[in-house]
Amino acid sequence: MKQLLIVQFDLHQRLYNNVLDGFTDAEANRRPYNDKNINHVKYLAGHLLNSQYALPMIAGLEPEVKWNEMFAAMGQSVAKDDFPYPAIEKIKEEWNALYEPTRNGLMDLSKEDLSLPLPAPFNEVADSKGDFWAFINHHQAYHIGQISILRKAFGKEPMSYE
Repeated sequence: MKQLLIVQFDLHQRLYNNVLDGFTDAEANRRPYNDKNINHVKYLAGHLLNSQYALPMIAGLEPEVKWNEMFAAMGQSVAKDDFPYPAIEKIKEEWNALYEPTRNGLMDLSKEDLSLPLPAPFNEVADSKGDFWAFINHHQAYHIGQISILRKAFGKEPMSYE
């Protein structure tokens, strides 16, 4: 199970960077068509980052969670217009800084570790660390897909898998 989760984790690392490639900070802050029902790219990128922090946590690391109040998961935040979000490049830098230590921590998890129950609030979405990791991987794929669709609304090339 762990190897499949790592493959997905590595894929999300590449796709996160690819899907955000070419967005200016101004574009990332705009909702397509000024539609308030559509999240802007920057909120989605920050929300993905906020969710990604859960993975080093389950690996026993203690990351400094940045911008939690802006991007909190589990319905605790919403996209805001004309809000002083951090630059999209800063969000990407934080995501990329988490990658290697998180991957190393996840690789160190044993089969027994992956079977351990989760503390609140994570136990609301999964029963074990392994199940939660699978949930986060799905969550990341879902929102990367949303940003991929938004690329088209901004007239950008489709996301690359390369």
